[in-house]
Amino acid sequence: MQLRPELRRKYIILGGVILLVLALAYRLMPLVESLTVPREHIELKAQKLARYRAVAAEGKLLERHYGGLLRELANLESGLIPGKTNALVAAHIQNVIKEIAESNEVQVESMRVLDAEPVKESPYVMIPVQFRLKSSMSKLKEVLYEIEEPSKALNIKDLQVSTYGKGTGDTVSALFTVKGIMKKP
Repeated sequence: MQLRPELRRKYIILGGVILLVLALAYRLMPLVESLTVPREHIELKAQKLARYRAVAAEGKLLERHYGGLLRELANLESGLIPGKTNALVAAHIQNVIKEIAESNEVQVESMRVLDAEPVKESPYVMIPVQFRLKSSMSKLKEVLYEIEEPSKALNIKDLQVSTYGKGTGDTVSALFTVKGIMKKP
């Protein structure tokens, strides 16, 4: 069966147009996909960006917290015993105890600087100084109270009290160690 030439021409043109449309669709498909895929990428990148911003905001919060901790550390370190060496710190402790004892009319019988003790895993050292005082019990109580005042940054360790004489027991001898903290030189 033979087609008329006009009809045949129409079918050929129609076939050519269909092939052209298919070729164009095939050629333009990556372009169409590239328009839809970036939307998904943009959404994923927006989510990542939101996470990064959250981490950055947390980092800024941590930096502020770290700055506050550094200021607090500097404030606490300003309360440490002044001195660049162990000997200077021990001399400072001796002078403080001597002043406290004199103001309370307590006799200092002996003073002995002990070996420095490093504070574990920190940049600080404890400087112990051993004292023997002779006084009444009430004066000794006042001396111990003044030593432990927060402004002095001293701690009393190893307190031993013994009485003198028979009977009243008012005069006592106290042997104790005062420890002060300094930053390692």
